[in-house]
Amino acid sequence: MKTLLITALASLTLATAALADEVALKKAHQAGSLHTGQLDMVAYRTDLADGAHEVTATFRARTPSAEPQRIVMRLAETDSVQFSMPSDLRTIYTFANSDQGVSISARPVSFELASQ
Repeated sequence: MKTLLITALASLTLATAALADEVALKKAHQAGSLHTGQLDMVAYRTDLADGAHEVTATFRARTPSAEPQRIVMRLAETDSVQFSMPSDLRTIYTFANSDQGVSISARPVSFELASQ
């Protein structure tokens, strides 16, 4: 019984970790990608003269006719931003700057549309 409980807990831990994707851009011109929800995302960072980072992220749905969407943001010191893309409102992206570099994560969220 104890082995079954440990196995169940390990499975839950692994499943929870799989729900959120994350990538770290630790140096200039480093790129990373996430494939969460309905979109694929590729991002890279450049270092600015004032110590901030410019992050360029391109999002594209996995359909043949989808047009890519690009976002460029400036992240200083401990800046952090969260958003969802219009084509995938069920995924929240977080871009955060720290002394370790820029981390980008994507996690699914549930929501309900208001009805009358």
